[in-house]
Amino acid sequence: MAASLTKQLERCLDGVVVGPPLFDHSGLLPCMVVYPLFPNQLGPDPPTTITLTEGLSRGVRLRDTGQVDRVHVENPLDASILVGESEVLVGETQTRALQISCLIPPGQRASIPVNCIEERRLTEYHAEFTQADICPWNLRSFKLEQLARHGETHQHRIWDRIETFLSRTESPSPTADLRAVYGTHAFDLNSLRHRYPLHPGQCGAVCAVGQELYLELFSAPELLEDRYHQLLKSALIEAVIAPQEQVGSPEVVRAFLGALPAAGRASRLVHPASLKGKGRSAVFSAQGITGAALMADQEVVHLCAHQRCWGRTQPFPDVRPHLDQARADWEGGAFFSLLEEEYGPRRRRYQAFKEHLDHSAPPEARELTGRLAPQGDERGLRAPPPRPLAPRLHDFFLRIFQQH
Repeated sequence: MAASLTKQLERCLDGVVVGPPLFDHSGLLPCMVVYPLFPNQLGPDPPTTITLTEGLSRGVRLRDTGQVDRVHVENPLDASILVGESEVLVGETQTRALQISCLIPPGQRASIPVNCIEERRLTEYHAEFTQADICPWNLRSFKLEQLARHGETHQHRIWDRIETFLSRTESPSPTADLRAVYGTHAFDLNSLRHRYPLHPGQCGAVCAVGQELYLELFSAPELLEDRYHQLLKSALIEAVIAPQEQVGSPEVVRAFLGALPAAGRASRLVHPASLKGKGRSAVFSAQGITGAALMADQEVVHLCAHQRCWGRTQPFPDVRPHLDQARADWEGGAFFSLLEEEYGPRRRRYQAFKEHLDHSAPPEARELTGRLAPQGDERGLRAPPPRPLAPRLHDFFLRIFQQH
């Protein structure tokens, strides 16, 4: 598995080019630079996969199983659904975050692994999740590192991490909801995100934030386009809550991309057993790089990774000349005009494909505004088992038993 992942990462990264960097020219946010990634060659056919956000509006159904670490998904569409690593599931129940990226094949039901990111709210059995958001990279990298090292995440450690994070960012929440940080810093997020626009045909990005590098890469530009706002927010919040003077240069980013395949040698397969499709998910952690890859049909569908670059970043004024030079190197070339010319017709075909899915969903799904009606074989679903005790309650009972 490790050798196969390394080879696929090599092919994947050999097929992309780092574009002109994006940064805040006013200097208000010097600690963040976005390095867009573009395909060297763009095929004529769009993907037959859609993102979870698109799926939720077209009939895909996500429900609470009553278990903290599992949700149930049903896909009635004639397209695979990409559920992304650390996508946040929001509904009338405890908020969850997906552990890994995976593909939900057409017509399939599955149980997928999640983590709770709202400790002080109860689960509601069979409650539906109707919206998707994204975790900040602070928690994403922590979860990926746990998965890579132990093959699982420890829920109590995640709750502790969230509690510390909310306290540090002065983001109070009565239910300890991780998403409270977005509300606290909503003004800055909304005013700054326009400085990092998505370019047509872009398939990924490396966000250099202070002394951290965050990578998102997709097999198709259409998938990034449908998730770009969320993914940018995941990195941008880190820059907003902890502004610094340091940032990674183009040379540091190139070194990061070059080291990724070797880091994939220390990989672990973590694919959900209930999924019977062609996709396979793996996590890895080595050489200071932690990441996850979803693979299908001999290609990397989604790759996310994080690296700490302590000691290798520079003050923004020292990096600025390199950023300006990198932008100047792209001026006058025909790359972007050719890419837009190829991507335009392909994107229109993809939009038509998604519109066709609106009409191909079962009638009962359309009647329920994009959510499936209950199916007859739901009797096979297990009743919710007891939920784990919160850490403080666990310690309370432990002290009682130790006294007797």
